[in-house]
Amino acid sequence: MPFRTQDWARLRKIAEGNPDESKVGAFGVGAYTMFSICEEPLVVSGKKGQEEAMAFFWKGDGLWTKTGKAPQGILNMSASLGKSDDNEWTSFILPSRDPYKIPDLVEFGKFLSASLTFTQCLKNVRVYVNQTMVMNIEKTILESHTIATPKASSWWKNDGAVTTSSTGMFTFGKGSDLTQTSVQMNVSLRRGTTSEYEMDESTVRARYASAQVKTSIPSSIEKRMVRVTKKKPPKELTVQIFLDAANAEEEDDGKSNKRKIPKRNKRSRASHVTDSFAPTPGSGRIFIGFRTSQTTGLGIHLAAPLLPTVEREAIDFVDAALRDYNSELLEMSGMLMRLALEHEMGRIGTLWDMSKDERDKWEAQREEEKKKDLLKANEEQVDSSQKSAKDDTSSKGNDSSSIPSSLLSFASFMAKGVKSTVTEALKPVQEILGEDSEAAELLNPRDDRPLCLEERDAILLMQNYCPRQSTPDSLVGQCLAKGFSRCLQSSSPPVLTQGGVMRGAEAKLPNYGLEAFGFDNVVRRIMLENAQEYHSVIANVKVLTVNDLISSLKNQILDQTMLVRLLKWWPKFCRRHSIVDRHTGLRLKEAIRFELKDSKTNTTEDDVEFAIVHRLDSILYFTPKHLLGQPLPETSFPPLIQDEIGLRILEHNCYNGWFSTLPFDIWTSFISQHSCMVEGKPKELNILALTALSKHFDSLDGTLSRRRFIELLPINSPCIPYDTDSNEKEWQDECQDL
Repeated sequence: MPFRTQDWARLRKIAEGNPDESKVGAFGVGAYTMFSICEEPLVVSGKKGQEEAMAFFWKGDGLWTKTGKAPQGILNMSASLGKSDDNEWTSFILPSRDPYKIPDLVEFGKFLSASLTFTQCLKNVRVYVNQTMVMNIEKTILESHTIATPKASSWWKNDGAVTTSSTGMFTFGKGSDLTQTSVQMNVSLRRGTTSEYEMDESTVRARYASAQVKTSIPSSIEKRMVRVTKKKPPKELTVQIFLDAANAEEEDDGKSNKRKIPKRNKRSRASHVTDSFAPTPGSGRIFIGFRTSQTTGLGIHLAAPLLPTVEREAIDFVDAALRDYNSELLEMSGMLMRLALEHEMGRIGTLWDMSKDERDKWEAQREEEKKKDLLKANEEQVDSSQKSAKDDTSSKGNDSSSIPSSLLSFASFMAKGVKSTVTEALKPVQEILGEDSEAAELLNPRDDRPLCLEERDAILLMQNYCPRQSTPDSLVGQCLAKGFSRCLQSSSPPVLTQGGVMRGAEAKLPNYGLEAFGFDNVVRRIMLENAQEYHSVIANVKVLTVNDLISSLKNQILDQTMLVRLLKWWPKFCRRHSIVDRHTGLRLKEAIRFELKDSKTNTTEDDVEFAIVHRLDSILYFTPKHLLGQPLPETSFPPLIQDEIGLRILEHNCYNGWFSTLPFDIWTSFISQHSCMVEGKPKELNILALTALSKHFDSLDGTLSRRRFIELLPINSPCIPYDTDSNEKEWQDECQDL
């Protein structure tokens, strides 16, 4: 609206500042800054044809004003800059004291867009050079809606949320809803030389969260505040936080409520302006009307009517009354940050559950690709074995032929589709497939599922909450942290795990391959890498331990593949964690149950198939090479599993107390009762067993050792060969002599 009589009167007394309780100005500093630019500022305001003007000028050391009708030349200049006849503008004409170099438009645009971050009335800034517009920045409110009520939100209604500051000076009272506002910032920037009129354009959309805060200032503090600021504190105020911003190409999808992945176009000059609109992690600023030099220590801007120093560059913590006021208002701001985080993670969790079928479909396709890759590899191996030695070198193919196509395609996807603020999910391929690729995969299980949109949203949100020390005053960050933690003391902040959104206390972080053994509450490694401080400091998520693995294994039955993986992984894990004690290892062995391939059996035609479940603690031995292929006792490893694991791994010292080499005497006792010895069936096994027995007999030294060995054999078995022409009694006597 145009200046009123009282506005003109107050402008003459600029040192008195703004008496409005809802405004942060107090000392007229903003108006005085005009004189840092020019000697005689001029203010013009009023309806068309009735414009009035006030000029400031100096007489000696005194500042004087002069009022009257606005000069026609000034009105013509305003019209040339785009003034509409239907609008009633107030113009501040500031003829610069010295010539100013035209600023770099990109840097100037960053400053101007930052200035519009929290403004309510000021929504458009246009920059003209010689009556030609070179930059236009416009902010548009897209929507504003209530997203939660602190007393009724499903995320915190049962968690005893605290919505009052420490001494009760501020509170999210009844009816104080948490509101989310979506804003679009359009930037047009002149391209090229002065003879060109084309404009680069870029658009960014941002989300804000805000809440109404009611005040209850003690009278003693209020009196001191009035003495310092010259006005009473407000009865109600608004606290706002800048949550995040995204390129406008990430449009909302009405069906799924998800954002589309933006195309990676060449960055224009205007896009550099919009890119700066959102703060980087840790660089959020405090806005007291406009931006100050004080950071929040988070990737979140905060706007609140805090009481600043005279220069309005910092928060006043010197005066005792102002310090109490500002500290508790920052505490309330920390509560708003926590409630906004809870709501956003709750929204992400809902979308995560809705998109489960899509992830399952991708996993199924991935399994099909693995099978195809394996089949192709086997076919190539057969083909290469049939080639002549002349073509031997070509059978190896190029360096990338051994890398699964799905792995390469995913690496390509990450390189193109993920923003620079999100770390790539895969390490370099040569690092994954290095000299000991199996060991690397066991300790860092391959997780090549692309980041879904819910995960990308969660990463960007959590990155904003990764803490840094606030500067220059660390007290700001401490007050925000106090409110953040007090808001929901009994509940840790939420995180996104493979099973969905859950509290940090219920989630676990990956730990050298532990995550591969059936955990739904584990944070994906790529999520952790992108928001390390959030998971470890804010949500305080603990890493997986062997005790967690033991508890998990008690409730599951491993298939052969997972059993082999676990037994290959354990020695490598123990090497990383040398503090794992023998007792813990034995507890792990006791918890492992597994079933083997082709181990199902039917009792009758009508019965349901049941899988035979084995306990690992019933297996005591692994078989030496010279007994492989022989019948083995149940306490020995099934040969198929032992072959996949390898003797070298089973002989590792971490398996001391778990397994040992099958003693020949125990095998002899077992084989002597086996049908191949007792009945001679099947004949092939009988011959193998006799061969092994005879070799062992020949290797024994001394009569005592041979006698002990013979006592283990069933000498009356029809399968023990002897000379049919001699008397059986003689054969038995001969054995007895031995």
